[in-house]
Amino acid sequence: MLYRLCRFLVASLVDQPDQLKVDRIETERVDIFFLHVTREDRGRVLGRGGRTIAALRAFLEGAAAQIDREVVIEIVD
Repeated sequence: MLYRLCRFLVASLVDQPDQLKVDRIETERVDIFFLHVTREDRGRVLGRGGRTIAALRAFLEGAAAQIDREVVIEIVD
């Protein structure tokens, strides 16, 4: 559930959603998402002063808390 939600939200932010790749590592209680976006879309995902990625993390952390999980999101070059 969290994977699809993360992918949907990030794809709606970027200009080239077909170039988006989301890798996931799932442990007992934590989902770790690695976002691979184009160099041009990286700024869109980060946002001004990191506000967009912070909001994305906060939203997904709230959704994860509902199912007793934790989320970590990293942007990979």
